[in-house]
Amino acid sequence: MDDYVNAVISEINMQSKLYGKTSEVTSIYIGGGSPSVLKDGLVAKIIAEIKNNFKILQNCEISVEVNPGSVTEKKLLEYKLVGVNRLSIGGQTMNQKIIDLLDRHHTVADTKNALKMARKLGFENINIDMMLALPTQKAKDVKNMLKFLVKNKIPHISPYSLILEPNTPLYKMVNAGKIKLPTEDESVEMYNIVYDTLTKHGYKRYEVSNFAYPDYESRHNLNYWKMGEYLAFGLAGHSFVNNTRIANTSDIDTYIKMVNVEGILPIVSQEKLTLSQRKEETLMLALRTAEGLNLAEFDKSFNCHLMSDKKKEIDFLTSHNFISIRGGYLRVNDNAFYVMNSIILKLVD
Repeated sequence: MDDYVNAVISEINMQSKLYGKTSEVTSIYIGGGSPSVLKDGLVAKIIAEIKNNFKILQNCEISVEVNPGSVTEKKLLEYKLVGVNRLSIGGQTMNQKIIDLLDRHHTVADTKNALKMARKLGFENINIDMMLALPTQKAKDVKNMLKFLVKNKIPHISPYSLILEPNTPLYKMVNAGKIKLPTEDESVEMYNIVYDTLTKHGYKRYEVSNFAYPDYESRHNLNYWKMGEYLAFGLAGHSFVNNTRIANTSDIDTYIKMVNVEGILPIVSQEKLTLSQRKEETLMLALRTAEGLNLAEFDKSFNCHLMSDKKKEIDFLTSHNFISIRGGYLRVNDNAFYVMNSIILKLVD
C-alpha cells in the first residue's frame, strides 16, 4: 500500500507541473474501488498532496468512496479533517444472501453502521449505491432497499444495473446456469419502482443512474456528463484533457516501476478525439441527463443545425413520445430511458 500511494504522490507531482498552475479544481473524487481499505492516513496523504499542488476552489466537492466492510470511525474522522465533504457508500442491497452471492466484503449491518458513523461525524452529503438486476433479486428486495434509503433521508442515490464482467466467478456461474439473473422485464420493473418511489419522495433524477435531493447533485458526475476536463491519478486512471483521452496502465507493478523507478508518467495510451467523436460524445452524454442537450450550444460548437440536419429522425422520435424539445433543450422523455441507446444512434452521424 505504501509503495502504491508513494507512486500516486509522485504522479500527482508530475501532473501538477503540466496543469497545476493553470487549472482550478472544482471537485476531487477518491474512488475507483474501495479506498477505505487503505491504511489509516494514506487517503489524507493523497488529498493533502493534491491540495499542495493544485488550485483548489474554496467550495470544492471532495468525495471518497467507502466500503461498509472496511471503513472505520477513525478513517472517517481522517477524511473529515482533511476536508472531505461527501461520502459514497457501496451498500448495493439490503439482502444479505445476495451480498454473499456477489462475494461483497460487507454485511447489511456494516452498511447501517457506516451510515451511523458518518452522520455522527457530521457528514451530510452522502450517496449510497444500490444495484439492480442482481442474481435472485426480486422487486421486494428493491423496495426494501428503497425503504431504508428514504427512511434515512439519504440525499443522493445511485441505482445501477449489474454488468457481468467476463471471466469473473459470477459470470461463469451464470453462463453455467447455476445462477439465474432477472429477466429484462423484471429489470425494467425494478428500475420503475426506483423511479416512482424516489420521485414521490422528493428526489430528482438528474442523470440515468443518479437521483438526488435539490442541491445535492454530484458536481463531479455532472462534469463528466458535460464533457468537462478531468485528471486521474493512479492505477487504470483515465483523464480527459485538451480533447484527449489519456489512460494509465492497469498493472500495478508496471505503474510503480514507471513512476517510482523510471520517473515517467504511467500513460499507456492517448487518443485525440476527432470532431465527429466529440460531437457524438457530447450528444450521448447530454442525453443521459434530465436537463438534456442545449441545442444552441451544440450547433455553435459543431457548426451544424441538429434540428434541420436530423429533422426526419427528430420528427419520428417526437411523434412517438421518445424525446421532447423545451426551452432550447432536447431531452429524452422519462418513459424512453430504456431505449436511450437507440435514440442516440438515430441522432448521431
